[in-house]
Amino acid sequence: VIAFERGDALFVFNFHPGNSYTDYQIGLGWGEPMRCVLDSDESRFGGQCRLEYGHANTFPILGGVDGRPHSMKLYLPSRTCQVLVKEHLIEGGIRVFVSKEFLADHGLTSTSQVKAQFQMWENGKKVVGPRKPFDKDGILHLKDAIDAEFKLEGPGGQALDCKASKDGYFRVYFTGDYTVCGLGYLANGSPDDVKFAPVVPKAKSLVDEPKPAAPKAAA
Repeated sequence: VIAFERGDALFVFNFHPGNSYTDYQIGLGWGEPMRCVLDSDESRFGGQCRLEYGHANTFPILGGVDGRPHSMKLYLPSRTCQVLVKEHLIEGGIRVFVSKEFLADHGLTSTSQVKAQFQMWENGKKVVGPRKPFDKDGILHLKDAIDAEFKLEGPGGQALDCKASKDGYFRVYFTGDYTVCGLGYLANGSPDDVKFAPVVPKAKSLVDEPKPAAPKAAA
């Protein structure tokens, strides 16, 4: 078992090929409840979903151990890793905005014309979830979510694909604010935080330019 802190995250690996450990106590430098935001046993990685509890619940902080001021107990299945963060870092969920440039590029004027179609994992398979509209402030707010996969649809089911992914889905892997920009990609931050690239004028085509007349031969 290897456990270490980097930034605001705790990484825990159990490399044993067969041994799993219940209530494995790990020393911590933080005295704040922790939540799991990523683990290798998730369905999307071909896992068995044995660590789902930590995604929906916090791990309470216990007394010090191994020379660390605090600790907590975890279930460590064999051949898995987990990433946990301080609970306050994931409060507020995910907020998605859409830039005016993206809307205009699809002939739209407001996020009231847009809905999000979610995709999620159930029993080891991807299933299509419900559609969700943007609120009156133009925000898609997923209050309890840590991550999300979704497509955007315009009026009549018009596809507003993410051009940064092969299947057209936008993907968020951590809480915070995100803005759909450009031709279709996610930028960190709200529209006020994102610096949009200036519009580059199209290059002048040389195909339609008249060719200069050939000089007449001298008599």
